Amino acid sequence: MDELELYEPVSGLDDLIGILESLFAETPVWVRLEMQEERGEVVHDHLLAQFASTFDLCDLVQSEAGEDVALEFLFRETEEEAGGEPQSVTLPINPQDIEVDLSPEEVTLTSGVFALTLQRLSASGSAGR
Repeated sequence: MDELELYEPVSGLDDLIGILESLFAETPVWVRLEMQEERGEVVHDHLLAQFASTFDLCDLVQSEAGEDVALEFLFRETEEEAGGEPQSVTLPINPQDIEVDLSPEEVTLTSGVFALTLQRLSASGSAGR
C-alpha cells in the first residue's frame, strides 16, 4: 500500500490517468463495466462489458466544447486472442462526480450510474469475479 501514497493528492483526471497507467501498464487485467438503472423504486444492475485483456492506455474524451465527458481505455488482445482487434471501453464521466476506489490490485471508477473495475490478474490468469 505504501506505493499508493506516492499518488496523493490526486488533483484531476490527468493525475488519475497517470496513476492508472503506472499501476496497470502492460498488465493483464480483468475489466468490468456496469451501469445501474433506477425505475421507480427498483434498481437494475446491467453488465455492459466484461473481459480479460492487457491494459494499453487511457485517455480523456472531450466534447466539441472542450469539456471532459469520458475516459477511454484501450486494451490489447491476450495471447489466446492473437490476431484479434484491440478492445476499448469508454466510461462516461462527470468530472465533478467521479469516485475512485484505489488499491494496488484493483481500481474501481464510479461516475453517475456507471462503474468500471480494473482488476490485476494473477499469474494463473483467472479473475476472482
